[in-house]
Amino acid sequence: MKFEKDGELGLITFMDKPLNLLDSDFIEEIEIILNKLEIQDIRALLFKVDEGNFSAGANVALFQNMNEVSMKKTLNVFLGVINRIEQLPYPTMAVVKGMCIGGGFELALACDYIWASENAQFAAAEVLIGIIPLGGGVQRLAQRTGMVRAKEITLSGRFIKPEKLERWNVINRVLPEEELIKKAVKFMKFQSNGPTIAFNTIKRLLREYYEHGLEKSDKLLLEIVPKLFETKDITIGIESFKKKGPGKAIFKGK
Repeated sequence: MKFEKDGELGLITFMDKPLNLLDSDFIEEIEIILNKLEIQDIRALLFKVDEGNFSAGANVALFQNMNEVSMKKTLNVFLGVINRIEQLPYPTMAVVKGMCIGGGFELALACDYIWASENAQFAAAEVLIGIIPLGGGVQRLAQRTGMVRAKEITLSGRFIKPEKLERWNVINRVLPEEELIKKAVKFMKFQSNGPTIAFNTIKRLLREYYEHGLEKSDKLLLEIVPKLFETKDITIGIESFKKKGPGKAIFKGK
């Protein structure tokens, strides 16, 4: 696994090709990078592969000889990684080529955006070995697409084409593979130059709404949104709007 920066965009590349199977070492590598992100000056993050599959899910050997105690420990670690990705204070994206199955699908679902190639293959295939998505995939699919579709995806375990998942609001965009990485990086570099504090505020409000409803999210809005008017970014945004019109500002994330 490799971490690099392109300006203020961070890129994490999975390199255990061709399958990028999730095991304890894979998850530990992600944790190490997430720890480093706390001291990195980045304002957006992208997960990708250069070759092979995004992730074909967990290495099933991981589950052999596990009991309730050891599985609970494993679940805590994996869910901890999922939650850390979801709570990053800037936009995140999974760029999916090839297979995106099981835990790999759940890593993608932790991101704000999922962009996929036309030949990507998605499946919540855990039921095929008698278990369920272990990283909160059931509820995260329901969050994106509703209970009916979430049941269809997770109870069947079947591969589902990316175009269908785009229609179901599970993923954001489907592109030809030869265009995918270039366009995704361009979009996320644009996001990395955006109003980072405002982005984080949006993410917090959406999370509050999902967890506690409209009334609680409105209360949070009253608490945190006024602070945006003391940021440098609002000054930059207003001045740019007055001089150049909308969409031209380059923000500092402060």
